[in-house]
Amino acid sequence: MLKRAGALAAAALMAGTLSVQAQQDCGGYYTVKRGDTLSLIADRLYQNAARWTVIYRSNAEIIASPDSIRVGQTYRMPCIEGLPVGLGGTGAPTPVVREAVAPAPRPAAPAVVPAPADEAVTRTASILSAPPQGMRVRLLAADDFRPFTNRLLMSSGLITDIVNRALVASDGIAEHEFFWVNDRRAHLDPMLSEGMADLAFPWRKPDCDAQSTAAVCTDYLYSEQMFEMLVVLFTAKDRPITYRAPTDLAGLRVCAPLGHDTQARYGQGADYLARAGARLQQPERAEDCFNRLHDGVVDAVAMNEFTGRVVLKDMGLSDAVSLQLGRPLAIEGLHAVAHRSNPNAEEMIAAFDRGLARIRQSGEYLTVLDQHMSSIWEGL
Repeated sequence: MLKRAGALAAAALMAGTLSVQAQQDCGGYYTVKRGDTLSLIADRLYQNAARWTVIYRSNAEIIASPDSIRVGQTYRMPCIEGLPVGLGGTGAPTPVVREAVAPAPRPAAPAVVPAPADEAVTRTASILSAPPQGMRVRLLAADDFRPFTNRLLMSSGLITDIVNRALVASDGIAEHEFFWVNDRRAHLDPMLSEGMADLAFPWRKPDCDAQSTAAVCTDYLYSEQMFEMLVVLFTAKDRPITYRAPTDLAGLRVCAPLGHDTQARYGQGADYLARAGARLQQPERAEDCFNRLHDGVVDAVAMNEFTGRVVLKDMGLSDAVSLQLGRPLAIEGLHAVAHRSNPNAEEMIAAFDRGLARIRQSGEYLTVLDQHMSSIWEGL
């Protein structure tokens, strides 16, 4: 019996050692070869072609377009559910081709700040690295944009975590406080416009070259991009639709929830769908769109990939819906926004951008991104 117990203990110890070793070997770098596409790389390394979006987001500063990757480029492959393995931890990303700071070696994963549960002021961030003097910034977010902002998620969501760390790293910010108001219709106006908050997040920056006189362009200031998301079509599996070009959208009944589109509040949202001839419907909530898809009222739903996946899982509709990942509808960035009537608006945006640049340079941004993206995928 003692021998058997000893053997079991040894086996358990070996299994634990192997598990730790596998975790250490998970992830790494991959160099693009002739014939590769992001989907093929994802299928080979993650055993799931749909995870090409993970590769794209993890290397968005290198990949100019998801449809056009270059032989010889080296991409970071984050560890998700124990994959990929065998790549090794050596290698360096291909020099950045956009105006961005090349990532530094990543530090150890930071501690997670627990998310509060009340509806009003939710937390004052830890500001250990902030100077003793500077601005006090009141931040405005809502729970309805998972996995980016929600108080029940790790660190209240991916974008909340990035915002928090950028402000901690910034000079000129002495204190920052998060307010959670779940009616996003009130965020830009009146809450920002009347000075009840200083910065709101996350918001899409409008195309101000095309809409230069729109209020979202003339009245607001936007931070540097914090994160890039893919907007895709969700279609019913029993009513398949193929989307290969904008002309395929003509006549389609497409539902795009108002939710998080700054321009939609001013009657200009989802303009790329309207220009392509889609018959657009815009209810308030993502759930409303997926109910219409399920009932056959619309042909497709257009929204960002991850929020769509999360909502579908909650509704129990994941198995009934397909994602048209072969060609994204749009690639949109998420930003913090301030109203120009705030006397400190320019200074706050500049301070936020400095902090964001610092966490990118230090590698903290990539650590946070990997941590959250791994958690998001494991939850799906």
